[in-house]
Amino acid sequence: MKLVTFLRFFRQLKGKKPVNIDAIQSMGLLAVKLGQIFALRPDLIEPQRCIELQRLYSRAATIPEEDSEQLLNRFAPSGFRDHFQSIEPTPFAAASIGQIHRAVLKDGTKVVVKIIKADFEASFRRDVRRMKRWIRMGLFFNPRLRKVGNPIGLLAHIEDYTLRELNLLNEIEGRNQLIAKSEAIEMHFSMPKLKFPKMWEDLSNQHVLVMEEITHPTLEEHLENGTFTWPDMLELFRIHGAFMFGLGTFHGDLHPGNAMMDADGNFHFIDTGAICNAPEHVRNALFGFFYFLAKGELKNAFDAMLTMAAVQTEGKTLQTYYDS
Repeated sequence: MKLVTFLRFFRQLKGKKPVNIDAIQSMGLLAVKLGQIFALRPDLIEPQRCIELQRLYSRAATIPEEDSEQLLNRFAPSGFRDHFQSIEPTPFAAASIGQIHRAVLKDGTKVVVKIIKADFEASFRRDVRRMKRWIRMGLFFNPRLRKVGNPIGLLAHIEDYTLRELNLLNEIEGRNQLIAKSEAIEMHFSMPKLKFPKMWEDLSNQHVLVMEEITHPTLEEHLENGTFTWPDMLELFRIHGAFMFGLGTFHGDLHPGNAMMDADGNFHFIDTGAICNAPEHVRNALFGFFYFLAKGELKNAFDAMLTMAAVQTEGKTLQTYYDS
């Protein structure tokens, strides 16, 4: 990301005018991913801007489509079209890295074909390198910024999961991994309301993915329509909490656009390309923090977070932590 683009992006975060989603998307994949991160951080930017940035998660975002025929000719496996009755040339949804087309297999099965729109990897890696350079310069001239967080670490995390998303085989692997993890604990902790779409591995590769069409409303749509109830939320937390706090392997990009809920209250997880793993001491600390926070025991909640630290906090530093 060039310095001018870098400054334009942060002007969108801190400016007086409403966030221009189209402008952020025109800045490239890294800007979109950073925008999605800031959409979840009302502690860093104004809550209203967070709400505006959340449109970057929407499948209805106005991202330019590319010619599906050219993309399939370039990226699809040999003999790909022989397996289909039809493939709609116009995508019904577009995301930051791909576009999605409805299609029908020879046996009449309705599926969707997800296509990576272009070779993003080289430009994305270049933008990450440039941004790391600007951040290092900022930290050099203002070392106090190091106390705010770990921006280089955040960039490394964004780089890792985005590069995994650019390989659609990781979406298949992520789905299979989550299914295997849930089946392994079925006898002790069943999750009957968790579903995953079927995927056709023999018709898929790094750039093209064929999967079952899921037509149920996304959680985003349920939230907008007021049809996502408190029991639904508890069930979702039960499922995602089992992966995050119990198994330590979980869907790393589970936002309201990446999960659907059917009329029976089943949750269908999609976009499973970014699977994350949390070490035991981290997930125990986070679980303890939320547990004590829910009970209103703030000191115990703070102490739970301290168990993640590699160095024991004590004395004046510990008191400053409590007072803050």
